Amino acid sequence: MSLTRRDFLIASAALAAGATVTAPFLLPKYHSDRRPKRSRVAILHAQQYSQQLDQSFAVGLRLFPIDVRGKTVVLKPNLVDYIPGNAINTHPLLVLSAAESFRRLGAESVVVAEGPGHQRDTQLVLSQSGYEHNLRDEKIRFLDLNRDELIRTPLRANYTGMTNLWLPRTVLKQISWFPCRRSRPITGLASRSA
Repeated sequence: MSLTRRDFLIASAALAAGATVTAPFLLPKYHSDRRPKRSRVAILHAQQYSQQLDQSFAVGLRLFPIDVRGKTVVLKPNLVDYIPGNAINTHPLLVLSAAESFRRLGAESVVVAEGPGHQRDTQLVLSQSGYEHNLRDEKIRFLDLNRDELIRTPLRANYTGMTNLWLPRTVLKQISWFPCRRSRPITGLASRSA
């Protein structure tokens, strides 16, 4: 029996169609939904970066049952790079407002931690973005996550096929971790409670 080109194309199309139809049955099923019942994100309106950010942040924190008394809070401000004239980093006033709000709630300490991916010279980004002197003035410690010890961390689900991630020790050991972002343009503040 000889296989013609037409027979080969028909067989290939049938095989592809069969694989397409059966693939969903062979893929792993995820039966548990790990999403929280209630969102832990608040979007707050702010007209400008000013001392009023403290009030906005305090209002946002009251939306959640957050107890940081005696704990260390890690703020991750999303420092990327510094390009004069471009607002690509979270404004230092937002981070300082968050730090002050957590201190008022009784946090033992507040740490700002970041590991810029674009500009690997973290000290340069800190100094040029205005963070260095603001953090020093407020006596807030900064930790470079690019230099922090990495811990192999098993994932609770393997949606991506990965079983582990390597995460900085500082992020893992903290009870409260709050990524701080700004929207573009300044229309709101976002905060996620861990």
